[in-house]
Amino acid sequence: MLNKLAIVTTFLVATASSVVAMPILTVYENDANSKAIELKVWQGYGLTINLMSTGETIKQVWIGDPSRFAFTSNGGLCQSSGGDSDCAGGKATVIFLRQIDPIKFPVTSSSNGSTQITLLTNEKQYQFKIVPATGNPAYTSLVVKSDSDRPLPITRPRTPLPLTVEKPQSAPPVVHQPSPPPQTITVQKPQPVAVFRPNPGTTLDGAIQRNDANALAFGLAEAGRKGQVKPGSTTWNKVQDAIKLLRRGKTRDEAISLSQVDKTTFNQLLEWGQL
Repeated sequence: MLNKLAIVTTFLVATASSVVAMPILTVYENDANSKAIELKVWQGYGLTINLMSTGETIKQVWIGDPSRFAFTSNGGLCQSSGGDSDCAGGKATVIFLRQIDPIKFPVTSSSNGSTQITLLTNEKQYQFKIVPATGNPAYTSLVVKSDSDRPLPITRPRTPLPLTVEKPQSAPPVVHQPSPPPQTITVQKPQPVAVFRPNPGTTLDGAIQRNDANALAFGLAEAGRKGQVKPGSTTWNKVQDAIKLLRRGKTRDEAISLSQVDKTTFNQLLEWGQL
């Protein structure tokens, strides 16, 4: 009896150690709207579409050809007959897709079983192409992140061009006088100066507001990392609105007033983002 228990225990430990976390596919909301993204739904695994990072809630979901796919959500969706995008029932932030045995519907199907899924949120609409797949999945989750979470591009300072100094020509000899010794001239390289050049068509105020938006986004990310502002909370969403307002050219006071974010919180996050 003890030998049987030892064999079962060893099997359970070996099974638990072989569990591997599935990779996650990440896109940013503007890319999800502007690019044709194809998603594969692997048989036996499924696929989650996660919008928690954007602060949006999913109101309605449509699948062009529902004969091969089914979905569930982590919250209620709006009634399809209501037509109200601000309905009280729409609290879902994650959609789970899975393959089903093909159902014979009077619809037109593609050669590979692919179709289109549409997600209508409280702010925008997302569309993805979904394709059934078999075998080991390359990913099992798509996470759509806010554009304010996108890392800023790393810019490298330009290397100044080497300074070419011509040697001074020797003075012509003077009769009855020795030629003066050549003087040593020390030329110092000019120090590079960082010059701010706003993009064409923008003003200096607009550039400063975009810098405030980037600093506020960094401060919000730091607050989320420290656990002081929870992603998806009311404060998180208000700060996201303030970031969008700053990117649109609003001043700090206008962004605070329109987003209704707490002014002390706004200034603290801005200070963290400027460190």
